[in-house]
Amino acid sequence: MNKLLGEIGLQEVFLFLGVALIVGGVAAILAINLSKIFSKYIVRINYNYIVWSIIGFITLLTFFFDGFIGLTILITATAIGILASSWGIGKNHLMGCLILPVILYFVL
Repeated sequence: MNKLLGEIGLQEVFLFLGVALIVGGVAAILAINLSKIFSKYIVRINYNYIVWSIIGFITLLTFFFDGFIGLTILITATAIGILASSWGIGKNHLMGCLILPVILYFVL
């Protein structure tokens, strides 16, 4: 990283900034136009089908990238999230309880 950061000058920063602005503008225009088309068709799609498709897609990606250990972590995290919701505990408290040990692990 030090070698890479040492070679980035002011010209490269302006180039990156210009590309980011152009891509951001194109993305905004596409989002405005595609959202109008998408809003017409979204009412025809079964919401239950979308939810189960996303759950299946996330599960397949987890298994593909992480194997059985990843599936175990996914199932554990899902169970903790469902348990917190059923007990009426806010998700911000749950995230605090999960992030604090991770931060302490990497800082200490």
